[in-house]
Amino acid sequence: MKTYQHYTVEDFLTDDWFLAWVKHNQPEARRFWEDWQQQNPQQRDTLLLAKDMAEALINRPHNLSADQERLEVERIVKLTRHVPVQSNWVIFKNSWNQYRWLAAAVLLLVLGAGWLLFQRQEIAPIVTNTVPNLDKPVGERWIDQVNGTSQPVQLSLPDGSQMTLMANSQASYPRTFDADKREIYLKGDALFSVVHEGKRPFLVYSGTLVTRVLGTRFRVQARPGESHMRVSVLSGKVSVMDQKDWISARKASNTNKSGVVLTANQQVTYDASLHSYQKELVSKPVVLPATLANPEMFNFDDTPATEVFERLKKSYGVEIIYDASTLRNCTLTASLAGVSLFDQLQLLCSSIGATYEVFDARIVVTSRGCN
Repeated sequence: MKTYQHYTVEDFLTDDWFLAWVKHNQPEARRFWEDWQQQNPQQRDTLLLAKDMAEALINRPHNLSADQERLEVERIVKLTRHVPVQSNWVIFKNSWNQYRWLAAAVLLLVLGAGWLLFQRQEIAPIVTNTVPNLDKPVGERWIDQVNGTSQPVQLSLPDGSQMTLMANSQASYPRTFDADKREIYLKGDALFSVVHEGKRPFLVYSGTLVTRVLGTRFRVQARPGESHMRVSVLSGKVSVMDQKDWISARKASNTNKSGVVLTANQQVTYDASLHSYQKELVSKPVVLPATLANPEMFNFDDTPATEVFERLKKSYGVEIIYDASTLRNCTLTASLAGVSLFDQLQLLCSSIGATYEVFDARIVVTSRGCN
């Protein structure tokens, strides 16, 4: 069996054992390449790029015969060997090397697959949805990150914050943030973990929305061409508003700011066509970091139901409304560790003869009490 440690992308594309995995999904080949990736992490990116290329051939709109497919691969290999490396190509430190991305670029031209190159260039932001008078510094140099792969890519921002750029998404930001603000321009979907820096806000411009935070974890989803945009918060607090309202609020300090404020496990869906906000809980609320340090938080032994609800409120940072006087005789004995919030609520309500509903980002519990 070959070692493959020194294989290039084109070597993989013409290897029968590699194609047995990618093209025919043979179990033995699949197991081999999965193990091989673990044993050779330095070659994993090259292998996966070759896999993406091979799958593009397989998934073409028109089927290729074996001979046509072989000719297509040979054509790709021939072209990649003659593509000059441009000096202005600079890529993310954990991405593939320049030559391999040029191979991907040629594949785009040959196959018309519509994938984007993952590139890093010093250019002005190219986000078309941004409002032009947001006072970007004249002459500022920007970095443009494009993730055209099928996997999320984690990036470190100039202030130490982390951005996970999701598939087919793009983000632009300055090489060095301004002294009074940190700005990101996003097209697509990204998860942010923001370093707290006192009074220097972190601003994400996405579509027609501005998301403002000081330090938190949140996600922005704003696909180009879609009128609906979504911001969800994992921890901390953010404000979300339309860019026109944001500009007005900056120009006049006494202007009432529209938009919404989100806390942990809340999200808002903004409809740009109607200029409306729909605030709600995220579909799968997660436990706040402070609660993770206390494994006994969800263990209950003849515990009053009111205390159970209070623990859930503290653990998830959500608002739970209930009538304490009605629940004064209700108790719970159970372990709810490892159970999702809505399943916890369902188990609790079932045990005390209660029901719950979610209104906006609030949970309302209704009960007739316990004897």
